[in-house]
Amino acid sequence: MTLKKAAARSVLGRVKVSYPRIQHLLVPLDFSGKSRQALRYAIPLAQKFTAKIHLVHVLPPSGKTTKDEQNDQRMIALKRLTQMSVQLLPPRLRAENAVLTGKPAEAILSLVEKNNIDLIVLTTKGGSGLRRALVGSTAEHIMRRAPCPVMSLRRT
Repeated sequence: MTLKKAAARSVLGRVKVSYPRIQHLLVPLDFSGKSRQALRYAIPLAQKFTAKIHLVHVLPPSGKTTKDEQNDQRMIALKRLTQMSVQLLPPRLRAENAVLTGKPAEAILSLVEKNNIDLIVLTTKGGSGLRRALVGSTAEHIMRRAPCPVMSLRRT
């Protein structure tokens, strides 16, 4: 036995070798082409782990819109998520889609808890400076408070 194999065996003997169990991935989408980048990464991961992909879109809090307008916006967003799911996801990877209303980070984190999400895959604008410090970043808020791992992809 070579020295390298002996060293590898001794290390592996002390470390429990196991892979994370990923059953549910969450991909937040804002319907921009850039946010679809997250799907390009989520699909192979879901295939590898035989996981389901949940798609979510968050509508801004209702300000001056009526209940009917809110319902219309919700139905349009749900229809778009369903179309994206059918077009882009293999049938065995599809899970339920959700359209939520509120602050994006809080709504997404609430859904993560509710659906026992194992991994969040999202895109970030990669903003910096004063604007990010004052306004905050949805992706950063999610990364700091999520109870599960978050894969953040910089939009290119």
